[in-house]
Amino acid sequence: MSENLKKEIISSFKNNQFFRVLEICKKIDPKDRSPLLENIIGISIYNSKKYTENQLMEAFYCFERAFLKDKNSEAGLDGLINIIKLGIKVSPILNNFSVFLYKASEFYKSVEKNNEKNEPFLKAGFVLYSYLLDKTKLKKIIKKIFQGNISSKLLRGWATFENNYYSDWAQLDHLNFALKNSKYFSKFKLKNINDINYETNKKINLGFIGSDFERNHSTTFFLKDTIKHLNKEQFETYIFSLSKKNINDKSQNELRNFSDKWFDVDEFNNLNVAKLIQDQKIDILVDLMGYTKPERLELFNSRIAPKQISWMAYCNTSGLDKMDFLIADENLILEKEEKFYSEKIIKLPTIWNSHSGFPEKRTFNDLPSLNNKNFTFGSFNNFRKISDEVVETWSQILNSIPNSNLILKSSTPCDKGSLLNKFKIYKVDHKITILNKSDYFDKRDHINLYKKIDLSLDTFPWNGVTTTFESLWMNVPVLVMSGYNFNSRCGESIIKNLKLNSLISENKDDYISKAIMFSKDFKNLNKIRKKIFDDLIESPLFNTKKFTENFSNILLKIYNS
Repeated sequence: MSENLKKEIISSFKNNQFFRVLEICKKIDPKDRSPLLENIIGISIYNSKKYTENQLMEAFYCFERAFLKDKNSEAGLDGLINIIKLGIKVSPILNNFSVFLYKASEFYKSVEKNNEKNEPFLKAGFVLYSYLLDKTKLKKIIKKIFQGNISSKLLRGWATFENNYYSDWAQLDHLNFALKNSKYFSKFKLKNINDINYETNKKINLGFIGSDFERNHSTTFFLKDTIKHLNKEQFETYIFSLSKKNINDKSQNELRNFSDKWFDVDEFNNLNVAKLIQDQKIDILVDLMGYTKPERLELFNSRIAPKQISWMAYCNTSGLDKMDFLIADENLILEKEEKFYSEKIIKLPTIWNSHSGFPEKRTFNDLPSLNNKNFTFGSFNNFRKISDEVVETWSQILNSIPNSNLILKSSTPCDKGSLLNKFKIYKVDHKITILNKSDYFDKRDHINLYKKIDLSLDTFPWNGVTTTFESLWMNVPVLVMSGYNFNSRCGESIIKNLKLNSLISENKDDYISKAIMFSKDFKNLNKIRKKIFDDLIESPLFNTKKFTENFSNILLKIYNS
């Protein structure tokens, strides 16, 4: 291939003239294409937007050839990374393309020894094995990230977050992993907090910063009533939104209206976000991200506000010494365990967060099994929470109950085939129904799915939170298990606040026994459903006015400390 032709291809590609790239490359025999050119052609096919399935297949083959032609070159590894990126984008829509992800897994394993500190490579592996739900492989990547002193705050954040999905990490392990992140996260040159005159504030300036203020995200349902019910004479509320501004987003607009001041900071770098917050003289800054957004969490590695709090979004320790407080409740962290969290633990008297509910009028839902032959379990937690222990436990339940079945639906995309294969080991895959998120994207359709469920099953060690509130809203009981730390006791706290301790199991054997027992005792189960229906709205779970009163008292305590 001539230098002029190569320059024309690269120039066209850089100018996003993808059809031009493809026209030129038709003249070049695949045998003569370099790994770099194979990547350019594959990316051009996908970015042309008007591809057929056959053309999409050709894009995958381009990336595969790029990798196989020179596995250890940058362009070769880019071919593997592109297979993973494209596979995860299209597999949820076109199931037949998931085969490329399994092939990518084999490619990844063949070259990982030479790339143990290659951050783009590790990132691609993390994304791949998260999607394939390969917990064993993910754990190995986590260890490489921490033991190899990888500096990427994104990878370190992902690894810290992922640890919560495993039951063999003690809370001390979580703390030690998180503490190490502080030296890798930036510290900003900001005004000294003592040089800012906060005494000019007429009220307590209360700031919330998060990246999920949109699209009916769970955060919005727990936050909007809290802000709405805050005493406006005491608090001035500021929201710093890292979500993309969307004037047509209903949930984003609700929060805009409830807050006193709103700032769209999605396009700001972290330093400028920090400066803006200081300019607003925020007295108390509340983090609503944690390791769900590690590249932004580093804001709390610096002193931006006099009091800095972690609440709701990430139910574990940040490990950052400038994160002053972690809001929990009496059920989540025992006093003797507080030393395993870097923050000072502040406990609400009932529950650590309260849900605003839904606009539709609640109606009582009878047990579906009263009208059909099957007893239906359900879980709408994201599939990454379905640990291998959960698969084994749920499988034992399904094998023990004739005519039982399980409905699953994930809030995040994962490979359904990988999940079904886990259940296939226990010969219960025929009892599993996996629903597509895209088929029930509307919130009302999603909530109505609970009408199909007799008993919801919580995941462990990472419990459901939003899904448990949703299930109870539809008066569907949730079977939960006691845990060992904040993150694994969320279900327990929710159920205790509803005073339904019979739904709390002590261990896996107890969990299985209770599931079987409830499946046979329709009278008792329907009685529980009636109690949930009658008591729910006035319970701490949905009594947002009472919650806000308790939350305000906590904030005042923090402000005056």
